[in-house]
Parts: sequence; C-alpha cells; structure tokens
Amino acid sequence: MDNQEKAKKFFLEGINLFTKKEFDKAIIEFKKSLELQPKRGSIILNLSKTYFKVKNYMKAKEHLEKLISFSVSLEEKKEALSLLYEVYINLDDIHGIEKLKKISSSEDYFDDFTKMKVNLYYPKLFDSVDQIKNFRKGYSENIKKILYEESLNTLNLEKNPLVPPNFWLSYDGQDNLEINKKFTKLFKKIYPELNQLDLKDTVRNKKIKIGFISEFFTNHTILKLFEGIIYKLDKSKFEVYIFYSDKTLPGTRYEELKRNSMMYDYENVFLPENFYQKVNLIKEKCLDILFYTDIHMSQNLYYLTLIRLAKIQMTSWGHPETTGNSKIDYFLSSKFLEIKDCQKRYSEKVLLSNYLPMYFYKPKVINQLKEDLMVKKNIYSCPQNLIKMHPSFDLAINKILKKDKKAEIYFIKDSNEELTKKFFNRLKKTVTTNIDRIYFKEKLTVEHFINDCGKSSVLLDPFIFGAGNSFHESMYYGTPTVTMPTKYLKSRIVTGAYNQMEIENPPIAKEVEEYVDLCVEFANNVNLDLKKYYSEQANKNLFENEKVIQDLELKFESIVNN
Repeated sequence: MDNQEKAKKFFLEGINLFTKKEFDKAIIEFKKSLELQPKRGSIILNLSKTYFKVKNYMKAKEHLEKLISFSVSLEEKKEALSLLYEVYINLDDIHGIEKLKKISSSEDYFDDFTKMKVNLYYPKLFDSVDQIKNFRKGYSENIKKILYEESLNTLNLEKNPLVPPNFWLSYDGQDNLEINKKFTKLFKKIYPELNQLDLKDTVRNKKIKIGFISEFFTNHTILKLFEGIIYKLDKSKFEVYIFYSDKTLPGTRYEELKRNSMMYDYENVFLPENFYQKVNLIKEKCLDILFYTDIHMSQNLYYLTLIRLAKIQMTSWGHPETTGNSKIDYFLSSKFLEIKDCQKRYSEKVLLSNYLPMYFYKPKVINQLKEDLMVKKNIYSCPQNLIKMHPSFDLAINKILKKDKKAEIYFIKDSNEELTKKFFNRLKKTVTTNIDRIYFKEKLTVEHFINDCGKSSVLLDPFIFGAGNSFHESMYYGTPTVTMPTKYLKSRIVTGAYNQMEIENPPIAKEVEEYVDLCVEFANNVNLDLKKYYSEQANKNLFENEKVIQDLELKFESIVNN
C-alpha cells in the first residue's frame, strides 16, 4: 500500500470516528493521514473541524491558517475561512478578525452574509486602552462605509439574522449613542421588510396592558431584576403579559414563573421561532406598553425592537445602554443612577424613578452572618464576568497588590477557557509584581457565590461596567464593595444602591488612588459589625421595597395617559 492509499485509509477512519462523535480518536487518524499528505486541504479541514469540536481552538487556528496559505480549491478555502471566523470568535482574536476583514474586502471568498458578520464582529476583551481607541476608530469608519455603500445587498431576516454587536460596545466606557443610531439605520437598510411591519392603530384599553419581553426569564439576572415588578403590579390597573422567546432556556425559575401566572394574574405568551409570527402575536395583544428588559442581549429578539409593536415601547437597565433606536420611546432609569446631563447620552426619553427600578427579593441562603465566615486573610474578590475587566482596571489591581502585601485577589473563570487565558495573559503584562497572588475560581451556585462574598474582606467593583445583580446578592452578608463611578449608568449601580440604602460614608472613589486606598483600608479593617450594618441597610431599603412598585405604577400610568 503506497502513502496515498494509507493516507486515504486513515482519513476515512477519521471521518467514521468523527461521525460517531469519537473526536479524540478521530484526531489521531487525521494526524496520521496528514503526516503522509501534509498539504491536502480536505485532511486539514476535517482535522480543524475536529479540534474545534473539542474546543482546542489554538490547534484549529494553527491548521486553518496554514491551509489558507496553500494552493487549495476555492470551496476548501471558503470553508476554511468560514471556520476560521468561528475560531477567532472563540479565541476573541482581534488580529485574526482584522485579517479576515482585509480578505473580505479584497477577495470574493465570502457571501454577503458572512462578509457582514466579519465586518460587524466586536471583541469581548481588549489588551489595552489604546487598542480600544484604535479598534473603535476603524470600526466606526467601517460601519459608516457599509451604511452608505450604494451597492449593499439586502439579506433575508429569517435565513440570515446577524448578531447585533451593540452588546459588546457597552464594555468600552465610551458614549455609544451615535454608533448605536448607525446600527439601527444599517439593520433597517439590510432588512427592508422591517420598515413595513409597524402597528398601524392603537386603542385605549380599560386597564393598562403592559408586556414584558425577554429570552432570559429563567435562572438569570434579568428575571431577578424584573420578576418582582411582574408579580407586584396592581392587577386592578394593569393587565400583564410575559413574552418568552423560543430560545428561552428552561430552568427552575422559568418553570416557577409559568406556574405562578394564575396566582399573580398575568398571561404567558410563548413566541414561535418564525419572526413574522412573533410580530403578529405581539400586535394582537394591543399593548399600551411593551417593555424590553434587555435590548442588545438577544439576537433573537433584537430585530423586534426596530418595529413599533405597541403604543409605547421602553427599555431599562437589564442592559444599561441607550439603543439609538427611535422606536424605543423611554429608558427607565433612576435618580440614583444618572447625573444631571444624562439625557444627551440617550436616544430615548429618560424616565427617572425615585428608586432603583427593580424589586429584588432577599436572597435565600441557609447560613447566617457569623464570625466563622470571616476569613483571616485579606481576600479581595471581583466576582464579575471577565468581559467587564476594562484594561484601565489593571492599574488598580497592580497597586492593590503592591500596597497590601497580604492581599489575595480572586476572579471568576469564564465559561470560555480561552477568554480566561486572554485576561490572565494581559495581567501578566500589566501587573508588574505579585502575579502569584491572583487567583481564578470556578463558577459557583448562587448560594456558594453569596457565601463566598460573605467570606471576602472586600469586593472590587470593576471600572467602566460595574456590578448589578451580584452586588445585591452580596449584600446578604454585607461585604462592602468599593466602586468608582463614571458618568454612565453602567458604572453607577453600586453607587446608586448605596444612596438608596442610605449608607454612611460609602466606599465610593473619585480616582484610582482613592479607589486603591479604600480597598486596602476596608480589607484590613473588615469586621462583623460593619458587614451587619451594610446587610441591615440592604434589608431596610434595598430588598423587597414596596415603594418601588408604587413609584413605577405612577410612572407607567403617567406615560400612557400623557
């Protein structure tokens, strides 16, 4: 048997094992085949696909980048580039995406949909502040170019739904109003049918008909923020609907919400997969208010927001960012979350509640606040998603480790191992000493998360995009969170919560040095009495605050009757 026949035998066995989902064994066979025919496109492609299946993205990248440099068929190159795009996304590889952008502009390897995906991709985590500035500049110019390109082909919304990139923009610490306006225009140009689906007539209902819509009404932050409002609204005045996406993942809270509909008098509406059926089903309800709890978080529901489906459409801090969308009338915020000139950063009219706009149930944890929960170390915990770690925050981490020789700083691993590696590799460059005192924990259950916060000496609120739900849960035990707010809502939630809690001398910093000093001071002087004070104030003014509901009812009535 010559080498060509041997390579074919190994290749076919690899295909067989891949089909059986025995990916590790398939890799062995494909590698044997590749040794005999190192430039065979079909072998490299299938080996790369298998590496992708086992989440070995670096190996997939290595082989695919080799493949596109070889002289292979057009179809193989197209397939390789398409897979390489998925690899770069999982690696959050900014440079890789930039390479694909150049290829997409100079070669005909991508269809219109893939071209658009490549050009609209936005990274999750940057290496430096300068990298953010440079990327945003090029990105904004690219969006403008696409928007005003006369030859732009339209796409089919059902077959080719693009992932809106707006979500990731929020973590940069920039004013995104203008770029979000551009996205709105762009999507309505790409999908012209969106311009023809608006609700034509509205009727005034006896009760205010309000619908809450999300695909995250399950074991998720979004439900924790809004379920109390859904339950507590006065049903003699409000007729309440909950719209679930077909993408809503089942979970205990999801099942609980479904079961509670009779008790709390609201209607569950399950939206089908088909986009146009979704539109018609919502229209049929003749809503006075359609409340999008988390615009930008869901590709599945985002495109609904570009259509008028109710008399009044609004959003809130489920995702704390302006939409740039003229079809969204109000952004529900709070006097505790905004500065005086906030309106100029929103396309929506800002509706300021007198409290944080949520009804947060007191977390259910078995343990009580006891001395044995106090760890005899200086534990600095930053229990936030790693995508919140703006490069400017690294400076504070470096300074804390230098100032407090007993400091141990803890982060939570991302579900994507590559993103955790990317963040840690950045810290290796920005934290000049004591990198060995930085640790990464596995994701925890809610109860273990809260207990972990209770055992911490102090909690760190990352710059730019701070804590929200996690802060409220941490207040069960009252461990102080040090924060440094900017002018944007997304960094002001902890500050707003402290103000609502009426905390005396809260740890709110105005600049980095003060932030570091406060962190070190609280870590070295943590005690049970202080934690009890924070916990008591949360119980008094933050958890299950009935005044929130009364305030929101008045706000909803006001905008409908206006």
